[in-house]
Amino acid sequence: MKHNKYPKLFEKGYIGNLKVKNRIIRNSMGTYLADGNMYVGDRTIKAGAEAASGGAGVVFMDNCTIKEMYHMGLCAANDTYIPGLSMLAEAIKDHGALAGMQLSHPGRDTGFVGGTEVVAASSVTFEPWYEAGAALPKPLTIDEIHDLVDKYGQAALRCKKAGFDLVEVHGAGGCLPTNFLSPNDNQRNDMYGGSLHNRMRFLVEIVRSIKKYCGNNYPISIKLSIDDCEPNGIRVEETVEVAKVLEKEGVSMLNLMMGTHAVVYPSTGFYDINIYLSQAKQIKDAVQIPCMVGLGVQTASLAESILESGQGDFIALAKQEIADCNWSNKVKNNQEDDIRPCIKCLVGCTDNGIIGHHPIRCAVNPTVYKYYEDKYPQAKVVKNVAVIGAGPAGMEAALTLVKRGHKVTVYEKRKIGGTLHEASSADYKKDIKLFINYYEKQAQKYHLNIIQEEATYDTIVNGGYDACIIATGGKPRTLDVNGLETGKVTYALNYLNGEVKFDGENALVIGGGITGAEVAVELAKEGKKVTIIEVMDQFLALPSAVIPAYQMAVEQAGVKVITGHRLDYVDHDQAIIVDRFGNKKELKADGGIVISAGFMPQLELQEKLEEETDIEVYTVGDAKKVRQIIDATHEGYAVARMI
Repeated sequence: MKHNKYPKLFEKGYIGNLKVKNRIIRNSMGTYLADGNMYVGDRTIKAGAEAASGGAGVVFMDNCTIKEMYHMGLCAANDTYIPGLSMLAEAIKDHGALAGMQLSHPGRDTGFVGGTEVVAASSVTFEPWYEAGAALPKPLTIDEIHDLVDKYGQAALRCKKAGFDLVEVHGAGGCLPTNFLSPNDNQRNDMYGGSLHNRMRFLVEIVRSIKKYCGNNYPISIKLSIDDCEPNGIRVEETVEVAKVLEKEGVSMLNLMMGTHAVVYPSTGFYDINIYLSQAKQIKDAVQIPCMVGLGVQTASLAESILESGQGDFIALAKQEIADCNWSNKVKNNQEDDIRPCIKCLVGCTDNGIIGHHPIRCAVNPTVYKYYEDKYPQAKVVKNVAVIGAGPAGMEAALTLVKRGHKVTVYEKRKIGGTLHEASSADYKKDIKLFINYYEKQAQKYHLNIIQEEATYDTIVNGGYDACIIATGGKPRTLDVNGLETGKVTYALNYLNGEVKFDGENALVIGGGITGAEVAVELAKEGKKVTIIEVMDQFLALPSAVIPAYQMAVEQAGVKVITGHRLDYVDHDQAIIVDRFGNKKELKADGGIVISAGFMPQLELQEKLEEETDIEVYTVGDAKKVRQIIDATHEGYAVARMI
């Protein structure tokens, strides 16, 4: 029977000889739950079962290296790994999905995932990595290439013996096959370099090796970077030709992505998904085998439209499946309001997981992979709890408390979401609006008592509350600078929420963090000439995978950046900045000065309540310490479990 709203999405499909119950695939993405020896552990098995229970037709869990190396993923290098892999495959299939395993060798990216044996087609790596101290890879010899090709086949056979219904070769993202495919990374002058025919030889030989070991009927998927978005790298025109050859070699499906581990901006809101979809369509039109597409697909309506328009045959969900592994079931059962949406921040998954070598976390879902405890244990004693603030920390706390059985009152002087509204004002941050909408719908579903007023000490003391969670967010850090009152000056939040706009041509942004970059880009869209003033010697000096996307956006917007300077004083339409040596510059500021100097915690109410009352008091999120959305949601959840 067809689904009444999304008939294409819940239509059966085929990958080779495999019949798939719907068009949704949990895309391969490392959870990093394996133990230090790369063996399958209990948490990996539970994660696989949970993902399959969520309703996807196929579940790929983690990635599996073909040889032993330092890696927090899985491994199929020898037969000792088969028992654990078999338990994982069984768990996935017992919960209703086909079981897939991705085979990988990180190649030049081995250092990126914490390894030391860095090899590739040539001694070439991503230049910013090299400048940051990354090791140059050792070029593989012909004999070493042949050995690795054989290892792919043997690893695939072990996965087949373990019960996996299909395997996928990670031929994208900067992994070893892409080091051969890329005309930039591959500088060889033998049979594995030069022409595209030679550069794809390694990948073709991997396919043949898997077929030799597993048989011609065992389904193989290949993950390909349509365009690796690196200088002089892989482009769609060559990927189309690679896809044609892979089809002739008997590959059953293509998994199409963009970018690499080094260039992740296609996974952010800065990237126009329509560019990706149009290029994916070029590949789909060139082959008869199914193509899997994803890259930030979050809503069922978008997934359905992709399938209807013929831009893809299967929908790949990775980060969205981390945010909510029940996406498929919730869509199928008309519960879309209950879906926690990925906000494309890359903080919990990429920064904490892939780069940080820790188990995956998620900014919007603080319960991810916490199998060591009940997610919402019922309260032994029901308490009357006040939550001050309905931002991410406050809402996560309030919803957790309600699910645990407590009586909850939320005080919010503005609206649900708090400063998420300012954070979502830019078009490339629009996914945060989905998160706000999620909280609004959950507040309705759980009948949260939300009072639209600013709570004070007297409000809490006279309200008869047993406990209070303060989630008021941080307060903007003000500048003690002469002349601010003479110029067109405002603070970042006031600009982002639309309260203040200035005429004029030349605008300054004081502060070179992420918020300052967002303000600068938006000012440039108004047609202003924008300059960012940063007191540190480095602009956007934050260790996050999303930073290059901001740097690119600032550069494309024509924003000028001056580092190593601070605002000294303002004189009407002029701003004077000074460096550490006392050298001053005068800049025009007729188009406004927006101060983005960060935020400060607000601990005063907590301290007073603790000193003068017996009420349990907790402060969470930026009110406690200024950090990120992930810290707010996780802290709100954790504190609410303690009450």
